[in-house]
Amino acid sequence: MLPKAGPKSVIPSLMAVLLPALLAGCQTPAPRGLPDLRAGGTLPRAVSAPPARLEGYRAPATLAGLDGDGTVSRPGDDGWRQWRFADADTRLRVTLYGLPGGWQDLSDTRIVSGHYGQLRQQRVNRVYNSTDQSIRFVGERLFDLEGHVTASGAWLINRADRRPLYETLLLTSGPGHFIRLEAASRNRDTTALLRLSKRALAELRAYQGRATASSKGSVTKESSVENTTMAATSSGP
Repeated sequence: MLPKAGPKSVIPSLMAVLLPALLAGCQTPAPRGLPDLRAGGTLPRAVSAPPARLEGYRAPATLAGLDGDGTVSRPGDDGWRQWRFADADTRLRVTLYGLPGGWQDLSDTRIVSGHYGQLRQQRVNRVYNSTDQSIRFVGERLFDLEGHVTASGAWLINRADRRPLYETLLLTSGPGHFIRLEAASRNRDTTALLRLSKRALAELRAYQGRATASSKGSVTKESSVENTTMAATSSGP
């Protein structure tokens, strides 16, 4: 029969039994599902974006009644393409570029609305960094445009001793890339500029189908806009 133990003698007895078991548990190998810190394993890492396929895009010599005013592009996996159009009082920029890494699995609504917020803040920052400009937002929308989630913004840029500058932004997406249209004018208001941008977007998409059809089996001459390609700068789209 074991001797009757008092309360103080029970604790050392339990520790003598449990301590070897705890030490043995600490020495067991980690489960295979945990990250291997030495080899990298499943540690978080930067998500690289797949290259945007923009080589097939073309632009007509005129868009929404505006004449082509040149194009700027940067080749490569993170490249982009931009076409510029203008008349006497209006300018339009159409820019295509790829999605950031990891955005491919997001819904179209989150892709467009998330990037619109970034572009909006960039525009505000440019005004706030100026000593003689102010910005007033006229309207912002997230809507469906011919089956594509689209965001639009409209604002006025005021500057001392000058007429207000009306500006609009139309943002949507294609397969793995953004399509951004920026219009500005001192004579056309934001309603007219958004109408012009929607027309330009529709014409640009329609032109891709015509350009693809005409290129099958023959080599076609590029538009005058493409022939004015300039070397890209490192500043981005």
